[in-house]
Amino acid sequence: MSIFGIRIRNRYMLLGDIFLSAVSVLASYVIRLELIAIFPTYEVSLLWMLGIAIVIKPLVYYLFGIYRRLWRYASIRELVLILSAVTVSSMILTGAMLGLFGAGVFIGFPRSVLVIDWLLSMTLIGGTRFLIRVLAETSSSAAESDSKFMRRKKWVLVIGAGRKDQPALDAGDCNR
Repeated sequence: MSIFGIRIRNRYMLLGDIFLSAVSVLASYVIRLELIAIFPTYEVSLLWMLGIAIVIKPLVYYLFGIYRRLWRYASIRELVLILSAVTVSSMILTGAMLGLFGAGVFIGFPRSVLVIDWLLSMTLIGGTRFLIRVLAETSSSAAESDSKFMRRKKWVLVIGAGRKDQPALDAGDCNR
């Protein structure tokens, strides 16, 4: 898949998802705690959640087939796929974090960061996929208009065409 002449491969999407998963976790803690003085209390849980999210989320996305799609043609079906993959990965992350919290691995853990992380993950992962579609449509329509403008006209003589063939001739710009 290429956008504006730059080829985007799924391995770059995977790297982007790892980065966005980390951003989502960090942002959820920052949104919840607003970097107040109590923030260091939750540092250990932040590091655990960050490590688990970086491993679990891309793995679940892979198992759901997100990296086997052509995002240039994304539709509602892909939106439902993203919703499902992000929800399942967030549920696994929630189970792991609550399990670690219950086992006493870390002391403080704001459970609201799990919901905030789910919302941010949905926005970031879904947003990048549909941004790719918008950019691909923009670049292809720009290239198409440039090629139409730069294309030389060729005169064509069609013999044997009747009234039924007129729409096909009009669509192919053969009649002008």
